[in-house]
Amino acid sequence: MSLLMGIDIGTSSVKSMVMDLSGKVLGFAQTEYDIAIPVPGYAEQNPDEWWELVKRTSAEAIMKAGVDGGAIEGIGFSGQMHGLVALDKEGQVLRPSIIWCDQRTIPQKNMLESRFTPEQLGNMIQNSVSTGFLILSLMWIKENEPDLYNRIDRVMLPKDYVRYRLTGEIGTDTTDASGTSAFHASSLEWSEPLITMAGMDSKLFPPVGNPWEIAGYVTKQAESESCFKAGTPVVFGGADQAMQAVGNGIIEPGDLSVTIGTGGQLFTTIDQPVYDKKLRTHTYAHAVPSRWYLLGATMSAGLSLKWLASQVLKVHDYKALDRKANEVSPGSNGLLFLPYLTGDRTPHMDPQASGMFFGLRLDHNDTHLIRAVLEGVCYSLRDGVEIIRSLEVDLRRIIISGGGAKSPLWSQILADILNQDVYVSTTEEQACVGAAIMAGVGVKLYSSVEQGCKTVVKLHENPIRPNAGNHAVYDRQYAVYSKLYEHNKDIFPMLNTITNESGVLK
Repeated sequence: MSLLMGIDIGTSSVKSMVMDLSGKVLGFAQTEYDIAIPVPGYAEQNPDEWWELVKRTSAEAIMKAGVDGGAIEGIGFSGQMHGLVALDKEGQVLRPSIIWCDQRTIPQKNMLESRFTPEQLGNMIQNSVSTGFLILSLMWIKENEPDLYNRIDRVMLPKDYVRYRLTGEIGTDTTDASGTSAFHASSLEWSEPLITMAGMDSKLFPPVGNPWEIAGYVTKQAESESCFKAGTPVVFGGADQAMQAVGNGIIEPGDLSVTIGTGGQLFTTIDQPVYDKKLRTHTYAHAVPSRWYLLGATMSAGLSLKWLASQVLKVHDYKALDRKANEVSPGSNGLLFLPYLTGDRTPHMDPQASGMFFGLRLDHNDTHLIRAVLEGVCYSLRDGVEIIRSLEVDLRRIIISGGGAKSPLWSQILADILNQDVYVSTTEEQACVGAAIMAGVGVKLYSSVEQGCKTVVKLHENPIRPNAGNHAVYDRQYAVYSKLYEHNKDIFPMLNTITNESGVLK
């Protein structure tokens, strides 16, 4: 029996999964970890912790599958996007990884945006530059940690470091390189003009391969440290959004993936690298030959609910939160939530935006807060859907995944706000599945990504259908929600200035 392994280096956990060629999961393990916030606005993680947890979870998944490492015919990776890992000439990590939700690089973002118009950025990288993205984090290190910067030999993204520990080979893939703000997504190569203008040396950036290509083989050193066997092929793998899309079978135009995880993402396949001229969405390379995708991103989706549960309500039973929110009518009795706890990406691309509850009254209680958060995240996702539709992209089917898909209420709210059927994938851990499919293509167990998806991916036949009455309520609420940012965008920086002057955020 041929077995594949998919490994996902997420923002909040590492997951490892053993899968047979039909898509049956034989072993799965997950271990959570935290984001380090040494200073408010910073977000870092230790790359060596990722490696340690990959060793632990992969061993557990293989043990649960009842096999040993020699039974794994190929290994693929999925990884959180945008983050920076810096290595010296000896291949040692120089500092904690600056990850995607980090906000320290507002000055670097402003500097690049002052030098390039949106049209120029569109021509060079088909995207905006965003805080937490690799190029800006590298600029920050150069300006604030110059001695460390001078020791950098190569940079890479989070999952690339773990693959490097397995294979000894440095590299990244087209899907993850697209999310660095330094990659020409259309021609699939590093953007020399932007890198040069940012004051960087292009030699720091790694070689780029395709997600399904073999990047290397498990080394003897890695075998001595882990459950894997030397010589096992390892493919490049890809960015978590591309991998979950493959795991959901979203490889042809017409489908829209809505992921509600730590962040919230909209993903739809396109066959030409079109992009929003205002750069409110992202255009990245897909994990399928000659395909790209449009991505809209909400920074704090599940993170908003986690914040409310842990920091405000002191509750950790999310099913109980779901039940309480279900006691409240659609619209949360006039209460709105703006989910900008770590700034906003789509549509405003504003790292200084802040979250808020709007419309609070004496008759509101914790149940209204919970439902308002669920609804606010979906309003933010609707912002991105409206932009995608404006680009004349046909969205025939919506598929929800991530932790939010486990909530029937959240899925119903999404269907009601978007006024469209929502399908739930029967596939568990789609990012791991996508990574495993990449491995299967790389070692020729699947003839193509398309054949792997056709074999593995299944959807629930009965979608969640929108309620017309609920949609009418949400339409009225959305009309107010959509004005909240515009009326407050000039105030948000004032709050951040106060924070800066107190010496909290550098």
